[in-house]
Amino acid sequence: MKNQQRFFIVLVSIFIFLLVYSPHINYPFPFHIDEWHHITEAIKLGEGDYSGGGIGYRIGFHVFLLGLSYFVNLISMYQFLPAIWAVFTGLVLFYVVYKKTDNYWIALFSMIFFASLKSNVNIEGLWFFTSLTFSIPFIFLYVFFFTEGIEKQNKKQILMSLAIMAFLVPVHSISVLFAIPFLFVYCLFHLAYVKKEWKFFSLFFIIPILGIMLYSLLNHLSFLKSIGSILGDLQFKKGWGVLEINNSFFEIYSLIGYLFAFLGVYSIWRVREFRKYLAYLLWPVFTLVSILIFKMTGISFLAPYQRIFYYLAISLPFLSAFGLYYLLNLKDNFIMNSSIRDKEYAKKFISMVIIMLTVLFAVYSYYELPEQLKVYHLIEQKDYDSLRFLENKSSGKLMAPVDISMASYAVSGKMPVGAMYFYGNRTKTEEFFSSGNCRFMNEVINQQKVKYVLSEKPIDCNWNLIYNETNLIYSVNNVSS
Repeated sequence: MKNQQRFFIVLVSIFIFLLVYSPHINYPFPFHIDEWHHITEAIKLGEGDYSGGGIGYRIGFHVFLLGLSYFVNLISMYQFLPAIWAVFTGLVLFYVVYKKTDNYWIALFSMIFFASLKSNVNIEGLWFFTSLTFSIPFIFLYVFFFTEGIEKQNKKQILMSLAIMAFLVPVHSISVLFAIPFLFVYCLFHLAYVKKEWKFFSLFFIIPILGIMLYSLLNHLSFLKSIGSILGDLQFKKGWGVLEINNSFFEIYSLIGYLFAFLGVYSIWRVREFRKYLAYLLWPVFTLVSILIFKMTGISFLAPYQRIFYYLAISLPFLSAFGLYYLLNLKDNFIMNSSIRDKEYAKKFISMVIIMLTVLFAVYSYYELPEQLKVYHLIEQKDYDSLRFLENKSSGKLMAPVDISMASYAVSGKMPVGAMYFYGNRTKTEEFFSSGNCRFMNEVINQQKVKYVLSEKPIDCNWNLIYNETNLIYSVNNVSS
């Protein structure tokens, strides 16, 4: 690879970092409720107080965060993790596409279209560092190694794919499950090889066995009972997500990205390379079918509808890159057959204009989000400072507003009575702060065994005030009802 080509890779990597990091320029804390949840569980894992249950299906991601916390301050570093991981994922995508196509420009264009993927709090996306975004580069890798291994009958590559899938089971299992339908259909096109090596391919039963074992462990069920329970749990009905809305396809990708993806499919068909890129054509088709099934039945199989929606998005940059490259080739052919004198200069200049306009239109609506899907701030600096004050105080439960409570354990080590989601009794917390009745609040404090109350406004209930900055913190253990 030439130095100029390396320079463009670095340039696009910087572009990805700046674009994904941009929402954090004026906000140094994690955005998404899931991010705070993962930080909390990673800390609890390190302290031997892991929640298990449903969150245990992400234990691999929490192990990663826990290991990272030994080297950096996880909360202050978290603002950079989405952008850093997006760059890493972009480079993995470049590697996969370059190896698959042997075409530098298609690989580079894939990175650009990948950067343009949109994010919101419902679908998630690159703005947030969660188990979903952590899994994306590994999805690209296992699909690549699996398909390349079958096409070239290379067992080593197939085993690499198997290893990555097995790794993802305790990290984000649905990032493997969603691909089963299109990879199964892909295998049908290579049925002779699969049948010939059926003993070797039976190794892939390791994936469901690992999944069932993890499910059994977390739910305290026998292996056989887990099988029946899992079949039910893999039907994600409407209402699974905190927010259920009728999502637009333009929430995840740009119009020009879609247009180039269609052009990319046409270019692959035109040069009769459907078989070579079959898996990358089946991927968006099967995710679209899953979305359609959910729209018709209210049930999404193997993975939640919101996640399927994003799996569709990450399948498109590859096809869009094909489309852009095809357009540039058409332009070159037109120029070569024209009467333009300096054809080489014209080709380079027009290529530059087309690429710049493509980037512009790809990110034009990057920050346009539906009102209910915009990023939110669970805490501000004043809330962080208040929680840090409690960090070195004696242990005890904290009563704080539900949004601040999401960051409570991660920052202060104090479990909240009720957070916005995942932890405790949200309703009880909201009733506490809305009541204004000291007797009721004291009863809640005693029932919930609260030791500290963090409030944004003064509470005149004769509690011991121990912190009086922008927020107020009271010591309230053993108060009189």
